Amino acid sequence: MIVTPIPGAHRENVWKTLRSLWVGASNLDGQQYGSAYGRLLAYLEWANEAQRLLAGQISARDIDRLIRTRMYQSLLNGVGHLAGSSQQRLLNGLVAHEVRERVAALDEAWAAFANQMDRWPADRAVVVPDTSFFIKHDRKFEDIDFFENLSPGVAFVSVVVPMVVVDELDRLKESRDKQVRWRAGYSLAVLDRLLDGDALVGEAKVELLSDGPGHVRLPDEDDEIVDRATAVHSVAAGPVRLVTYDTGMALRAKQLGLPVLKLRTDAGTGPEPEKK
Repeated sequence: MIVTPIPGAHRENVWKTLRSLWVGASNLDGQQYGSAYGRLLAYLEWANEAQRLLAGQISARDIDRLIRTRMYQSLLNGVGHLAGSSQQRLLNGLVAHEVRERVAALDEAWAAFANQMDRWPADRAVVVPDTSFFIKHDRKFEDIDFFENLSPGVAFVSVVVPMVVVDELDRLKESRDKQVRWRAGYSLAVLDRLLDGDALVGEAKVELLSDGPGHVRLPDEDDEIVDRATAVHSVAAGPVRLVTYDTGMALRAKQLGLPVLKLRTDAGTGPEPEKK
């Protein structure tokens, strides 16, 4: 799973915390206990400390997936009546299994986070286009100079396309607007070809930001795009900008402190139509 740091969290601290918690959970798994109840208490103490350390660093959804699982809640709720000797074997098995699950989840989380950090180093600017960028830009996707127009003065550029944008483009292939329908189909065909090969537009690298296992999308697609761009911004060492023609999208991003490039069209710039 890929965790999402909250705005203001330092990526190195997030990685170190995930790594430290993995070590702690691994130690729990290998430790000997005088009783199953002692194992339970040690696990719950670790889980409470893990929540304290992760709060203010990653999203609550990620903490739920990593620490506050359904088994954690069940064991916490049962702490008052699980001390009986007749339940030792069952309790030992439940706690041991849950600890091993947390070890595996944290191992996956910190390794994936490290890969994300390496993916976007300090010398690489990241451009996250929303759906309107593909539909409304005056140039077709393959003809855009991402260095000159969107990321001047950097050595490398990655164009990171969230999976939700791909899904929106797929739906727009059925639009009643002929131009929108063509742009959506064209953009998807280009992305399909690029992501299956060299994945370059000019000298800019094109990447798909997949949802990843366990990711739950936000109900509003604009919120989801901003959320995914924010996740990239929290991990990347270099500059990150969401690029959009959508005023609502730009305002959402700015409210979260996400750098945004708001592009403009001629729509609404002419004289006001006469009332009928």
